[in-house]
Order: sequence, then structure tokens, then C-alpha cells
Amino acid sequence: ESGANPAQEIAYAFEIAITYIDHVLARGLDIDDFVGRISFNFDIYGNFFEQIAKFRAARRLWARTIKERYGATSPRSLQFRMLAGGGGAGLTKQQPENNIVRGAYYGLISALSGTQTQALCSYDEAYTIPSEKAALISLMTNHILLEEMGLRDTVDPLAGSYYVETLT
Repeated sequence: ESGANPAQEIAYAFEIAITYIDHVLARGLDIDDFVGRISFNFDIYGNFFEQIAKFRAARRLWARTIKERYGATSPRSLQFRMLAGGGGAGLTKQQPENNIVRGAYYGLISALSGTQTQALCSYDEAYTIPSEKAALISLMTNHILLEEMGLRDTVDPLAGSYYVETLT
């Protein structure tokens, strides 16, 4: 939810996932047989670098948790699979065209933080079901970021950045 503490947001998602994992393990399945199929859906909002660090930290914490707590050995089990995008919580009803810029930054955050899938909200989602025009602008914004700007050419372009590593 918008305004939530990023660490609390990740902790809550992990708590839910761990509950599922514990129930499945109690039924006799091996951790490496199913945990690699778990995925998360996160909303992007707020501070640019804080959101990037949130997702980078989540990837690290997930791998450590699954390996140390559950003894997973498959590299696929350690992957933190997520969809991240602007779910609309950060959009405003006033001056909705500015939400196009917000959506572009949400897409940039998603790409720079290593998400596998991203979805951008449409500029009019703050007050209505997205119009065809707004949906097309979101789709093309994604295309521009990923295809024309090359944001998926590397997995972790901010690795080694002192500021981002400190936040992470």
C-alpha cells in the first residue's frame, strides 16, 4: 500500500510465503520441488532509490531464507520471482497527464531493480478504468524503456553503486 514502510512490505509478503511453504512441506513435498514456482506481486511507489533497494534486498533475503532455513539446493529455488509495477497507488486524480511520467519512472525502477516482469498502470487509473489511449501509452512506455533504452540488457545495472548498495 502507498506510504507503507518498504521493509514492512517485504516482511509481510515473506511471512505469507513462508506460511505457504511450511504447509506444503508439512504435506511431504521437497522444498526444491515447488518453491521455485512461488512469485510475488509488488506495487512501486515513492522514492526512486528506496524502491530499487527494496526489491534488490528482497532478492537477497529470499535466497538466504530459502537456502538457510529450508536447505534448498536448486538455483531455481533461490530465485526471487516477482512482478512489480505501478499499481496506481502513487497516481493522482489532479493533472492525470503527470501520471504518464510517474508510470515511466515506475517502469525504470522495475527494470533497475531486477524484476522479471513489470506492468505499468495507465495515467487515468487514479479515477477510472483505463481508457484504450491510456493503456496504449503505458504499453508503449514499457516498449521504449525496455527495447529502445535497453533497460533489460543487464540483470543488475546498479550493482556496485555505493548509495544503492547502502540502501539495499
